[in-house]
Amino acid sequence: MAVSSVSFQVNNVSMEDLLNESEVFTNSSKPGSIVMGKVAGFNKDSGNEYVIVSMGTKSEGRIDVSELDHKPEIGSDIEAMVISTDHESGMIRLSRRELEAQRGWDVVKESYEKDLPVSGIVRSQGNRGYNVNVSGLNLFLPHSHLGSLIQGSDRGRKSAVIGSTYMFKILELDSRKKSGIVSRKVFMEGENSEKWTKFLEKHKINDIVTGHVVKHINIGAFIEVDGVLGFLHKSNISWERLNGDFKNLLPVGEDRQMRIIEIDSDNHRLSMGLKQLSEDPWAAVGQRFKKNDVVKGSVTFLANYGAFVDLGGGIEGLLHVSEMSWTRKINHAGEILKKNQEVETKVLNVDPEKKKIALGLKQLFSNPWDDLKNSVKIGDVMKVKVADVTNFGVFVKITDDIDGLIRKEDISWEEPAVDPRKNFKTGDEVEVKVVEMNFEEKKIGCSIRHLLPNPYKKLKNKYGKGSIIKGQVTGIVDFGIFVKIDNELEGLVHLSAMTEEESAGYKKMYKKGDSLTVVLRSVDPESRKISLSTKDVQRAIDREEIESYIDQNENYLPTSSPFSNLKTVITSNQ
Repeated sequence: MAVSSVSFQVNNVSMEDLLNESEVFTNSSKPGSIVMGKVAGFNKDSGNEYVIVSMGTKSEGRIDVSELDHKPEIGSDIEAMVISTDHESGMIRLSRRELEAQRGWDVVKESYEKDLPVSGIVRSQGNRGYNVNVSGLNLFLPHSHLGSLIQGSDRGRKSAVIGSTYMFKILELDSRKKSGIVSRKVFMEGENSEKWTKFLEKHKINDIVTGHVVKHINIGAFIEVDGVLGFLHKSNISWERLNGDFKNLLPVGEDRQMRIIEIDSDNHRLSMGLKQLSEDPWAAVGQRFKKNDVVKGSVTFLANYGAFVDLGGGIEGLLHVSEMSWTRKINHAGEILKKNQEVETKVLNVDPEKKKIALGLKQLFSNPWDDLKNSVKIGDVMKVKVADVTNFGVFVKITDDIDGLIRKEDISWEEPAVDPRKNFKTGDEVEVKVVEMNFEEKKIGCSIRHLLPNPYKKLKNKYGKGSIIKGQVTGIVDFGIFVKIDNELEGLVHLSAMTEEESAGYKKMYKKGDSLTVVLRSVDPESRKISLSTKDVQRAIDREEIESYIDQNENYLPTSSPFSNLKTVITSNQ
């Protein structure tokens, strides 16, 4: 496109000059032409302000002020593109924006064809991305191609990039719309690939390099080495546990010697180590610590599973909660220890390969369970104090360190067992019998009911098998009915112990409180189970009538009578 230089002489104009000027005007007024002029003044039309551009004695042009970055001074030079001409007034409509867009398109197109990056200013933000001005041309930057533009405290505040200048890679162009798409992400990937190529030519794993601390995050620091960004995890800063903030050890902007501990060239990942510059203290841990050694250290970390103890020289041991007490169940190490507390422990195991040392605290004391084996046995009766009361039983002090449990079922013979909290409180003195001792599980079972008369034995002695007893229905369940007999104990009439007619309709036939005649089948005093029957009732009644008749007429029966040995048969079948 022709760029016309227009002269603005007003004196001593020759005919030749006028003819030449006329030719310039003709060429300059063509749409798309680029012209030079001077700012002659300003005017307003329909609310819009325009710059009047003098283009010689024959013509004037105007440019919308909104197209300019700032309002120009009168007499200053200005360059623009011809858009159209009003033939009646001779006024030429000019555009600075179109000129910049045209020139920008030429630059962008050449860069795209030659696969070169471009520099652009982020102008504004939309729903899907940003408008980027590249040499006067507006191109689109999608959110997904921001790359590393948004970092650190600016994350989540995308407007922070507006007004900033960055390098971009052109992904595609639309020549009809004079628009395109750019990417910061692709540009950075290309830059990073070149840097990684050079880095890999120069460095390998275990090399000691100078790293520049770029940025901190909670779990470590980003380190730049020869243009490549690596990461130093806080666990690789020191062999010792860092209880405080590690950031003061690695100020941003500081250069430090570090060791390359991992290179992942495929994914462009670089891991750095600072502690790896010194010898691993675990390499000689077997010489420092041996099983059963008693060691001193400082508690560095507390958790529900245990506590870490600093043994010095970058070595930590784990004191598990199960190794803290012989008798107490510990849910968190903080129940026993405090952070920074000096503690003495015993070494239980040393594993240099896994870099683990197991410690024990309870091993420094005698095991009270061993002493208990010689002082208490099953069947012992003792007076003890209540240590705690729960809904499932009562804990009592067997020794100062060991508790026994009276389950609520072992408090009395009453059924169902009552809530222990209604009858006991901490500090009460009770007499118990030791009924269980499990040293592996560290459990002692105690009982109060074993010291009381067993009502089931009493019932068994009072009624023989097959006795007819009056009772009262106390419960109806899917497998039978419960009946209280002797105004004291409950027994079960199972479905199998009912007549066929009863078992089919017992839920409608009986209700709580009904009187019921049953036959005693069996009594188990230990399991506290009583088996009853209704289908055997009639047979038992018949048997009693026969026995009664025989007793009354025994002396009168002839020896040849078929009933002479009936009593013996009946008795033997009971």
